[in-house]
Amino acid sequence: MTDDDLRREVERLRDEVDALHRRLEAVERGVETSPEATADSTESARQSAEGADGAHQDAAGRRLETGPDIGQSADPEAPTTGGSKRNRSAGIASQLNDADWERTLGVRWLGLVGALALVVGVVLFVRLAIEIGLLGPGGRVALGALSGIALLAGGRYVATRQGYVRWGRIASGTGLAIAYFSVYAAYGFESYRQAIGTPLWAVLVALTLLVVAAVGVSVSDGAPFVAGEAFLLGYVTATLSTDAATVVLTPAYVILLGVGVVAIATVRPWGRLVSASTFATYGVLLLWLVDLEPPAGAVGVAGVVSFALYLLGGYVLRGQNVDAEPGSTRGQIHRVRLAVTTVANASFATLFLEIALRNAFPEAAVDGLGAIGIATALAVTYAVTDPTYAVRHPRPVRRNETAAAASVAFLAGGIAMTAGTFAATVGALAVIGGAVALSRWIDAPAFRVGAHVVAGALVLKLIAVDATALPAFDAAEPMATLSGRPVSFALAIGAFYALAWWYSRTDVLTDLERRFLPATVASYAIVATGLGVIVLALELSGLGVSVAWILFGSALLGIGLATDVRGVRALGLAVLGLATAKVFLFDTRDLDTVARTLSFLVLGAVLLIASYVYARTRGDVEIGLEVPERGGE
Repeated sequence: MTDDDLRREVERLRDEVDALHRRLEAVERGVETSPEATADSTESARQSAEGADGAHQDAAGRRLETGPDIGQSADPEAPTTGGSKRNRSAGIASQLNDADWERTLGVRWLGLVGALALVVGVVLFVRLAIEIGLLGPGGRVALGALSGIALLAGGRYVATRQGYVRWGRIASGTGLAIAYFSVYAAYGFESYRQAIGTPLWAVLVALTLLVVAAVGVSVSDGAPFVAGEAFLLGYVTATLSTDAATVVLTPAYVILLGVGVVAIATVRPWGRLVSASTFATYGVLLLWLVDLEPPAGAVGVAGVVSFALYLLGGYVLRGQNVDAEPGSTRGQIHRVRLAVTTVANASFATLFLEIALRNAFPEAAVDGLGAIGIATALAVTYAVTDPTYAVRHPRPVRRNETAAAASVAFLAGGIAMTAGTFAATVGALAVIGGAVALSRWIDAPAFRVGAHVVAGALVLKLIAVDATALPAFDAAEPMATLSGRPVSFALAIGAFYALAWWYSRTDVLTDLERRFLPATVASYAIVATGLGVIVLALELSGLGVSVAWILFGSALLGIGLATDVRGVRALGLAVLGLATAKVFLFDTRDLDTVARTLSFLVLGAVLLIASYVYARTRGDVEIGLEVPERGGE
């Protein structure tokens, strides 16, 4: 039973209960009604029930799946006074819940388990027929195909003519699976292929016709379950097409399947089929790429066409659920589906383009060009779907904000693959700054989301790659130092502090960004401080690390006191605390006497000065060391 059927059933029950309430209240109040009035009341209740029951029929007047036990009269022993309404309503709700549970178990799960058992039974029957020689391979294939088609047709008849939609769709899906795998066995099983001599093209044609017929019927009947199963079997057929050892057949087949899915999404709100088809299409193409090793041109064309196809699919999906509330579950699921589809499509397309470019130009430096091209296409996609900046009249679709954010990430990834380690860091910082500036210029917050993603990836790169791959500071080689580790870290630290300051001062953020603004500002400032601590520890050693951390913490504390920013003061105190821990825990045993003495002298002096400055600017505090006077002495 669908949600609409259940809603109509509840409305019918509500009408019946209201009619019963009116009659019982009249009896309780001792109102004596005439026979005509009683008859009118009874007739009104009957018409109300019949009207509700009539609303429970579809447009063709067919009876839908409703149990005869739903909506029966209430318990005759139920009390009629003292809260009778509440008791009767609770009883009706209890009966409805029990009936829903019973119907779910009886229709859905019994049907699904029965369908699985039937498929297993058919497989065992075929195996038994093979063992006893009951039928030849051709007879088994024909019997299985005809049985599956008969079950498919019977399930559709039950769903459309008798109104048992759920059971009919389960039966139709079971029949489709039986018919499909029966035909598939004619070529997929080597013994069948040798015994029947079935050519590959005949099996592909038969399976394709079966899938097309099932899709057409499911779209006509509004059965997404059967349509999804049919397309799944279509992609299984596409994997079989790789046996033809031709470059064009498999990509053409899966692209046609994708076109069918997108076309159906324009008339049916089945967005999940488009999302699933994205992974299925690229999965089959990867299998084709591994098995046949096609030329670079074919790989590139397959990637570009598939990418364009599912960009169109995302556009179709954005036209659906435009009326959903922003905070509703349906709207959230729809946005997640759009985001996953867009990112997966761009990622797979980037992989195919990179492979194609490397195979086509093995001697040229083409790494990263595919990612940059995909990033450009995503940015154009956002510009086209953004009603504010679209060239045409605004269309009733949601903006593809994921495309904007992903374009920033893919652009930074392309630059990282094209450039060296230091240049990749500089390029990533440029992309972050450019994305933030562009988001302010055209009022597109999605680009700032992409900047956050790139910033997180850059932090990991600095710690995992730059910290070991780039050269340290060396006064004897100034040119190497300019592109070395300290400069790389210093640029990132300065950029992150600047971003923290900008986010704390700007007035162009969205309501959602303002909700998370303190965390955003704190994250950039904390990361910048942490990178400063790390690079000082990498570039110095021993006493130098302690002194550098003390000076760094003092500088942050002084800036925080001068600007009256508590967060900066907290970062300064954190760095000074880290330096204090190092001096007391490590310097006392790892350094010689002179270095150890200098560590404590510098730390003590700085901490006392910092405490004095705090007292001057923030006010002195009592530390509670006075000895209280004892009474009576």
